[in-house]
Amino acid sequence: MVESPQRNLDAYPHTLQLPTRWNDNDSFGHMNNAMHYQLFDTVVNLLLRDLGSLQEANGASRFLVVETGCRYFAEMAYPDIVNVGLVVRNLGRSSVRYDLALFRNTEREAAAVGFLVHVNTSEGRAIAMDEDLRNRLEKYLRKTASL
Repeated sequence: MVESPQRNLDAYPHTLQLPTRWNDNDSFGHMNNAMHYQLFDTVVNLLLRDLGSLQEANGASRFLVVETGCRYFAEMAYPDIVNVGLVVRNLGRSSVRYDLALFRNTEREAAAVGFLVHVNTSEGRAIAMDEDLRNRLEKYLRKTASL
């Protein structure tokens, strides 16, 4: 079994605050589970953009999600503010696994934790990611001793 992402905010070197929206809620009055994955995807792609790797549909290479998962611990709902934490769990030649956590408002214990695995692809096959990007992603690599 793969180790679960950490639930404490201090475990995440990269955080981004995102507001919930009215339409994120479902008929049960809380944020629909599919929204968690959208928040994960948004933060990962904003990080890639900020690191100079804007993902384009017609680009020479692009990252595709090949695996993702989420565990839920507490409800979130509009008008909560969500702090999304990100840490790189594994950094391979062509792939990267991000561990992510969603923190409601000022809470330091995650309401949900998950992961997203990207593979760099070109023409339907995995290829090595740009070495400069790989070096920039290392800054976010999980430091085992600190957890």
